[in-house]
Amino acid sequence: MKLRLIFLFVLSVFFVSLANSDKRDIKEIVQEILKDKDVRAGIYVESLTEKKRLLIINSQEPFIPASNQKILTTATALINLTPDYRFKTQILTDGYIRNGVVYGNLYLKGGADPSLTDEDIERIVKNLKEMGIKKVEGSVVGDNSFFSEEGIGHGWPEKDLNYCFTAPFSGLSLNENCLRIKVVSSKNKVFVELYPDNSYYQVVNDLKVSKKLIGHKITVEGRKIYITGSIKPNSAFEISVPVESPSLFTTSVFYKKLVQSGISIDEGYHLGNTPSNSNVLFIHYSHPLKELIKKANKDSDNFYAEQIFRTLGKEILGKGNTESSSLVVLKTLRNIGVNTENIRIYDGSGLSKFNLITPESLVKILSYMYNTPYFFDFYQSLAVAGTDGTLKHRFRDIKGKIYAKTGYIKGVKNLSGYVISDNSEVYVFSILVNDLKSTEIANLLQEKICSILVGKESQL
Repeated sequence: MKLRLIFLFVLSVFFVSLANSDKRDIKEIVQEILKDKDVRAGIYVESLTEKKRLLIINSQEPFIPASNQKILTTATALINLTPDYRFKTQILTDGYIRNGVVYGNLYLKGGADPSLTDEDIERIVKNLKEMGIKKVEGSVVGDNSFFSEEGIGHGWPEKDLNYCFTAPFSGLSLNENCLRIKVVSSKNKVFVELYPDNSYYQVVNDLKVSKKLIGHKITVEGRKIYITGSIKPNSAFEISVPVESPSLFTTSVFYKKLVQSGISIDEGYHLGNTPSNSNVLFIHYSHPLKELIKKANKDSDNFYAEQIFRTLGKEILGKGNTESSSLVVLKTLRNIGVNTENIRIYDGSGLSKFNLITPESLVKILSYMYNTPYFFDFYQSLAVAGTDGTLKHRFRDIKGKIYAKTGYIKGVKNLSGYVISDNSEVYVFSILVNDLKSTEIANLLQEKICSILVGKESQL
């Protein structure tokens, strides 16, 4: 009996010692993971429940945020535009309508809607048909003046510019400014279809049907798409490419759908500004901003983020460009108590390698949003661990406990957001890792810290 008591006492001392070891180990664990690793890491963890800082490492140093930049963009948009803000695309005329004829030009005026699709254009055309319009004596004119610029951001990776995740931003856009090319072969013929159908691109199809030599190449040069090589009989493939001149492309889709619906156009299509005295014929509204930011944050959609970002400059300062939008974001951050000294903003998505932010700044933004009426909309826009978005396949052992924004470009892998612990404590965190040669260290660091926050908060 005495030996048993001694054993239980020794065992209890061991577990107390282990618990105390765990309590002091969180920072040591992080330092051990980073030891002798040629990376830069910045970490800031705070308890929103107890209102205290728990882990701080290089928290005021600037890091490349990658897609954590979208936290700045979407939070600023909710604060300044409100969750119910809707993007609008307008149809106007500078003339008049009589007996189904538009005597003047028909304008497609963009409002930077990131979600506008060719199905939306079809609905717009249907509404014009229902108004009785049969003919336009002038031109179809695309108006992209909502933004002061069109194209790509400063510091975007050149090697990625042929992919749709770097599609150019524009005040007048369609299908995220991405063209889908579908190639189908029969026994001896090749057919090429473009989605959406448009009058902008011309396909030069030199693809041959072959049972032996297989291989193809698609090259886009200006308004021509060259398809060469060979394809097996009765097969198919698809490729998507970013559109170089999105506003003119969008106008061409609108023009073609008008003609296909039976509305004749006398003078083709081009770009131009809508006269101030024009009459509005129809307005298409997007879903509310609170729905659109889910695409930007959960799926880390760069195009949505860029459209929202430049809309801030347009709506608040009257100029839809990078500089004005950056000023809006920085002013908003200063107003909510964020030190912007080490923040640099070159875009809204985080594609630019010149963006900079500190872990402390990201945590302050997240903490501020937690105490606003916009929190639910913001929180619901973030990816959920093991459930959806960019975290669907991560943190499956703590599924549903993390709502966060990922961030990844070459040499960078970041994670910032909220953790709900097993005892319902809420933590806010930012884990920024730069100068990576491999993502393994960043993954290990983020997973270890988040696991501790969820179930082993005593270590803090």
